[in-house]
Amino acid sequence: MTDQAARGAFIVFEGIDGSGKSTQARLLGARLGDAGVPVHQTAEPTNGPVGTLIRNGFNRRVDLDDRVIASLFVADRLDHITNAHDGMLGIVERGTTVVCDRYHLSSQAYQASDVGGDWIASSNSISTSLMLPDLTVYLDVSPEVALERLASGRTTTDRFEVDERLRAARAGYAEAIERADEVVVTIDADRSSDELADEVWREVSSRLDLGSLARPRG
Repeated sequence: MTDQAARGAFIVFEGIDGSGKSTQARLLGARLGDAGVPVHQTAEPTNGPVGTLIRNGFNRRVDLDDRVIASLFVADRLDHITNAHDGMLGIVERGTTVVCDRYHLSSQAYQASDVGGDWIASSNSISTSLMLPDLTVYLDVSPEVALERLASGRTTTDRFEVDERLRAARAGYAEAIERADEVVVTIDADRSSDELADEVWREVSSRLDLGSLARPRG
């Protein structure tokens, strides 16, 4: 990314299901706002037309091949960056910091085993060439803790199936982060939300110039 004095920052949260990343993204956005940093919070898959199709695939409302789903993520991400209404690139260029729940490393972690890591990296190269995160926060949680968090919010859970999926995703993240070209900070997420929020804030405030990201209040 270029000079943060003229642009906002692009901050991404990554982690397996149950890591608390959505909560921490929201808490960071609120804390940045309190510090005078204008913030746009978003997530992938998006609520746009392509993202909606992805969600329908996850909910089994439509039957989609793994390769089709992976391709839809690529299309949704590119639209998320470039669309004229609320594309992330335009928002950052106008001086607002974007906090995004999931980005391209999620595709590496969850889909590389289905369609191949090289294919995921190549197909996402346009998106990452347009917007590489200034900072990616990876919340590393043990599958056991993640499973308990997920189970508490569900009436029925196939614990073995979910546990296997979480372990595979965590291994996928480890490989993706090792290959990543961006700055990734890994934070132990096996702790309370408040403790985790404080650690996230310490990392973000030490790695980004929040003074240059803040804007005068109108």
